[in-house]
Amino acid sequence: MTAADDCITRFPTLWSATAREADLSTPLAGDAVCDVAVIGAGYTGLTAAIALARAGRDVRVLDAGYPGWGGSGRNSGAVIRGFKSSRSALVKTFGKARGGAMAAFGDTVTDAVYDHVSEFGIACDLMRTGWILPAHNAAGLRRTEERQRTWSADGIGGLEMLDRAGLARRLGSQHYIGGMIDHAGASLNPLGYARGLARGALSLGAAVHGGTPVTAYREEGAGWRLDTPRGVVRARCVIVATNAYTGTLTPSVARSGVTIHTNIVATDVLSPEVARSILPGEEAVSDSRRVLYYWHKTPEGRVLFGTRGTLGGPLRERDFAHVQRAMLSVYPQLEGVGIGFRWSGRVCMTRDFLPHVDRPAEGLWTAHGYCGRGVAMATAYGRLIGETIAAGGSPADLPVPNDPAPALPRRPLKDIGITAMTQLYRALDLVT
Repeated sequence: MTAADDCITRFPTLWSATAREADLSTPLAGDAVCDVAVIGAGYTGLTAAIALARAGRDVRVLDAGYPGWGGSGRNSGAVIRGFKSSRSALVKTFGKARGGAMAAFGDTVTDAVYDHVSEFGIACDLMRTGWILPAHNAAGLRRTEERQRTWSADGIGGLEMLDRAGLARRLGSQHYIGGMIDHAGASLNPLGYARGLARGALSLGAAVHGGTPVTAYREEGAGWRLDTPRGVVRARCVIVATNAYTGTLTPSVARSGVTIHTNIVATDVLSPEVARSILPGEEAVSDSRRVLYYWHKTPEGRVLFGTRGTLGGPLRERDFAHVQRAMLSVYPQLEGVGIGFRWSGRVCMTRDFLPHVDRPAEGLWTAHGYCGRGVAMATAYGRLIGETIAAGGSPADLPVPNDPAPALPRRPLKDIGITAMTQLYRALDLVT
């Protein structure tokens, strides 16, 4: 990891200060042989390892940092079901059978989180209080209504439309015109959750190696060779589960994913009076903007609030000023409240706003592009991939996109495009 990438050092997260699960990973100690090597100790890699270890496979998870070092330990902690694309859009794009199967999978991804938390007793402050999608304008409200209508028509429960007054009571803000609550949503400490998944993988016999960057991998004989500074790992199968932190290790992932930074602030602990005025039901929230705002209230009484960051990531505290301004536009009652934590993480976006699983070579699997829905979606994808490999299946067996994500321009054109699209989205958010 480079100094430019290590936002944890410059801006420690709230999660690292409050996680109750310990980091139990250990560095690789010399050469090793296994059935499956997983690159990346985030949600995808760890849940894949859990599924494989449960099936009796010898699994080793390798990470340059530690479990949850990347986006899995830096996100907001919102647990949201469904893909970014609506059910009707999936059916339109993939057809009734395929699109319907994808939508059905998306409907259940939060269950994967709750299953793992329950099975391993993960101490991650899980609050199953729901997720609110507030509409920032009339166009956003129409999209929200369409999502609620198509889900409900297929028998998906737990969805409730909120008028302006009802939404204002739940949010403690007059900023939005209406919205929807999905009672299946939740929030948690994402780093504690990642560490708990690592503990669960270890309990089933998997090895989890932090401080062990994979510098290169290649086919060797009937399997794969992975080079690290601490030894060589040979495996019959490799899962690349590095998502927005892939870098140049896997070119196909780098070509098809846009890496953006998202910046988050957390207030100091609020006074009881102010705390009662904001999210009395303690739901997680993310709004209908393209450059969205997202937030929730933590168990100790802070407001955590985030939105899109700068292209290269934050370098100084003033790089978070726009986040604080956005927070105050929603909650003016937070004027004068101190900011206790500032941090940033990366999100991987694909051109079609869908996560993709691919097998670019025999025995090599990749998964990336969770588009800001990674807590639930990456958990479910990892479990699905692990179970499929254990059963001897292929990506074609999966009810999710199982081909390379659409390619994107190379740098510097990609960086120019990210900047231009961000400005365009901000302009569109004003009117549509």
